[in-house]
Amino acid sequence: MQAVEFNSTPHDNVVDLPADLRAWNGRLVRVILLTDEASAEPTASPAFKAVSLKTRGFKFDREAANAR
Repeated sequence: MQAVEFNSTPHDNVVDLPADLRAWNGRLVRVILLTDEASAEPTASPAFKAVSLKTRGFKFDREAANAR
């Protein structure tokens, strides 16, 4: 087994190989991913936040909803 170390930025679930490793395309490889926590970007806050709606007095019309 041969071990190689390089830095890459994954995108669209793909890790690009350096130019000198292009011959490895199509070969079975073992991948171990490590992140440098000090330089990692902070995680984004969740896009969805809880919503509270007042539904008192609201009448649901199933026929009108299905007509859409």
